[in-house]
Amino acid sequence: MNGTRARRSEAQVRRSAWPGWIWAVPIAAFAVTGWLGVRAFVREGATVTVSFDNAYGMKPDDTIVTLRGVKVGAVSQIALAPDGQHVQAELRIDRAEKKYLRSGTKFFLRGAHVDLSDPASMKAMLSGPEIVVDPGSGEPASHFDGLDRRPALAPGHGPIVTYLVRFDGAVGELKNGAKVQLRGFDVGTVTSVRLNYDARTGALSTPVQIALNPSQLGIGGAPPPANGDWRPLVDGMLGRLVSTGLRARLSQDPPVIGADKINLDFVQGAPAATLASEDGLSVIPSAPAANLDTTMAKANEVIQKIDDLPIRQTGEQVRSIAAHINALSSSPQIRDSLTHIDHSVAQIDRTLQQVTPQIGPLVTQLRETASSAERTVAAANRTLGADASSQNDLPATLQELTDTARSIRALADYLDRHPEALVEGRQKEAQ
Repeated sequence: MNGTRARRSEAQVRRSAWPGWIWAVPIAAFAVTGWLGVRAFVREGATVTVSFDNAYGMKPDDTIVTLRGVKVGAVSQIALAPDGQHVQAELRIDRAEKKYLRSGTKFFLRGAHVDLSDPASMKAMLSGPEIVVDPGSGEPASHFDGLDRRPALAPGHGPIVTYLVRFDGAVGELKNGAKVQLRGFDVGTVTSVRLNYDARTGALSTPVQIALNPSQLGIGGAPPPANGDWRPLVDGMLGRLVSTGLRARLSQDPPVIGADKINLDFVQGAPAATLASEDGLSVIPSAPAANLDTTMAKANEVIQKIDDLPIRQTGEQVRSIAAHINALSSSPQIRDSLTHIDHSVAQIDRTLQQVTPQIGPLVTQLRETASSAERTVAAANRTLGADASSQNDLPATLQELTDTARSIRALADYLDRHPEALVEGRQKEAQ
């Protein structure tokens, strides 16, 4: 060994900022979570609670919320309210539509009730109802009272004019929010249907309050009022139309099975009327409805009149008369009388058969007797001549003989025409 010592190798350790590939997955997950959180914060919507009187088939994550036909949210949760009388639906509304969530905003269900005049309600039978947002004004809010149908017009929806209609009898299934139409155009809605009893007169009525939209009435030739009060213009229009027969009447669309609505129609032969006033509201006169309820009411009136007829008493009298007739027809006296009449008729027939061959000779003999009497009178008149006046009784005798001859000839003529007179006697001839 030469004493030279071998050099030893030394390892150098370098520290890096990269923690290693094993940390790549957690870091990526953290980044994605952070990005989703930021996105959710940016797109964060609003959660509101709407109370309904029934769930009407609403389902979480299935029932949508729409605004003018565009989806703006969905139902996230449905629960029974603490009072047990309502259902609370929690809605998630998109961030962009948070500005519409104000105290005057209305939430209502479309399709909660089947309406044959609304195709959307028919669709709801399969897919369930949807919640519709009707924006309004006011302060931001998060709790609302929902309706099971479209709400009626309200002052917040633009200018309206309110009227009162009184119908005779029941108003059927007329509900708040029902349509008011004039010649097929929607001009308003029903805002109130109630029952009213007048303790002074004892009258029971069902006054209906309607709200008309002046912008839908087609009032031309007059600018909008500066003060926003449309009542004078609308009153003037309806006053003229009422004087020419305009009346409010109930109808159904489709007929018989559709939802009830109010039609402003012209009724021919309607009595004169004016736009009256009651409790500060103008009253539009009404006309009887032409729906099934009215038809049934009239049918009931006819049935009632039939029930008031003495049918039972009349039937008893008829049965009594029939019993008397039956008793008479079955009595022995009647049978004997009929038998006697039959025998008499048969005897008359036999007599006529025997007399008829002798009628001819008898008539001939009567005529010859009459002729002989007339000849005798004529001969006597010739013989007496001028001396007839000196005989006081002879002229009268000859006159009676003449009358007798004439009567015998008339008898012969009558028997020639009516040979049965020998049996039946002389009958008065028809004029």
